[in-house]
Amino acid sequence: MTESSNRNTVDERLRRVLATHLDPKGGSQFWLARAAALTFDPRDEIHCMDDLPMLGVTNAKDLAAHPLEDFLPASVRERASELVVAQTGGTMGHPVWTAYLPSEFHEAFVEPFVAAAKHVGFPQGGRWLYIGPSGPHIIARAAEAIARAGGSMTPFMVDFDSRWARKLSAESFAAKRYLTHVVEQAMAVIDMQSVDTLFTTPAVLRVLAEAMTPSQRGAIRGVHYGGMAIDPVELHAFQSTHFQNAVHLAGYGNTLFGCCLELDAAPGRDLRYYPLGDRLVFGILSSGDVQKAAPRYDVQGEAGRVVFSRFDESVLLINVLERDEGNLIAPPHDAPEGFHLHGVSAPQPCHEQTPEGITSLY
Repeated sequence: MTESSNRNTVDERLRRVLATHLDPKGGSQFWLARAAALTFDPRDEIHCMDDLPMLGVTNAKDLAAHPLEDFLPASVRERASELVVAQTGGTMGHPVWTAYLPSEFHEAFVEPFVAAAKHVGFPQGGRWLYIGPSGPHIIARAAEAIARAGGSMTPFMVDFDSRWARKLSAESFAAKRYLTHVVEQAMAVIDMQSVDTLFTTPAVLRVLAEAMTPSQRGAIRGVHYGGMAIDPVELHAFQSTHFQNAVHLAGYGNTLFGCCLELDAAPGRDLRYYPLGDRLVFGILSSGDVQKAAPRYDVQGEAGRVVFSRFDESVLLINVLERDEGNLIAPPHDAPEGFHLHGVSAPQPCHEQTPEGITSLY
């Protein structure tokens, strides 16, 4: 598919979803109210990705000020029993609730992992151990879904309450004790069960690796990172020292838009994440007042604040300001089919955010 054809499919999806959410009789209250406050009718003016800057920037505060119902068009509210509902971690303020239809959840969290895992040779059919947030967070549901999609049973699971952990000073006795508590539960699984795939955060894996025996570490065939940022140096250390027999694959995303995956598993690589399909696009705010600047979706290699737009029937989000800075990058030439939109390289919390901000939480 050519670049112009790829853009056409994205633009078609945008127009279709925008028409649903701006339908005067059946649209979502969030978008009907937002359209009423504009000096133009978005149904007449927004036709493609290049028009998205006209709608301005949306921040977490804007989203948190509305109940979930306000984001759902009538066609989705009628299917309420099907919805997958989840809440963000709240690292940028008040948590935000969102929803996915089952097919959208699969598009957002399962299909990208399955395609990327096949591309890099991530192991299939093993026994997973997931250590991370559960409860209202979508990442645990994603862990169950991607394990099953690879031919595994649902993972052994250890809950890690990220919200509580963020309330504890990093070097405090309470923080260290809580991490020890989590790792003890994980080791109880590893000591008893045949675990060969780990899905957790770098912070937990760092301590878990020290608790595991060499034979237990050698039995690990796959490591999937989520929940917080990992830098290339630490990734290389895990790959070359602690879990040498494993394929290592990191994800970048959040509850609001889904997950993007690496398409490279080579040691010493840079971290680059790519969306699959036409439902998610990334942009960049280069500089200036983020509430007045216009995001750009057509730049490559330029650093700036990351914004995203999600085009789903359930929830439409446009120009949402992420907490991260990064660079837009084109997909690699050997990318699997469907990875045809810009990705993000080296995303990290921007200087305005607190160190406790969690990147790559989905």
